[in-house]
Amino acid sequence: MQLNELLQICLLAVAHRYPHHTIDFNEALCELGGESAKGWTALALIEQFHRTQPQLLQVPARLIVNDQKSEIYLVEYSEGTPAFFIHCRGRIPAARKRMMELQPV
Repeated sequence: MQLNELLQICLLAVAHRYPHHTIDFNEALCELGGESAKGWTALALIEQFHRTQPQLLQVPARLIVNDQKSEIYLVEYSEGTPAFFIHCRGRIPAARKRMMELQPV
């Protein structure tokens, strides 16, 4: 899945599709006033940014979730370095290769 939208829309897409995942943010690109960079849900990040940096939610972003990576990039800041890393808590379906191994013959 790839989505090119505003950061808020990308985070809402993560919240809708992967509600049990956690997100870490790259402290070099984002700061939350001393808050930990690890273990956020998408909705909690949206709420925190509404309170502390509402303008950041309106920045163009690129959400990429595939077999190799699950990340959000802030296009205006860095297309090569992810701003957010999405971590599975056992809810993302197994990778295609693994699913094929599990299917009965």
